[in-house]
Amino acid sequence: MAIPLFHFGRRVYKLVHSIHEERILEKRIVVLEAENEVLRNRISEYKRGTLIEAKARDDLGMIKKGEKVYLIIKR
Repeated sequence: MAIPLFHFGRRVYKLVHSIHEERILEKRIVVLEAENEVLRNRISEYKRGTLIEAKARDDLGMIKKGEKVYLIIKR
């Protein structure tokens, strides 16, 4: 009687463990899909040039042809 009970208990444990692992993996999939969407958006921004332009303006102080630069001096 103990052997079938032990065998059944192991199978139940494995089932519960598998269900738990499946839930963890489903959550991980959702996170990875969100990260992929963010990366796809960044790639499209790079392809359009908007991100590069913003970086050039902010980090390097570059301007477009025909634009005027105004410097504001803080006292």
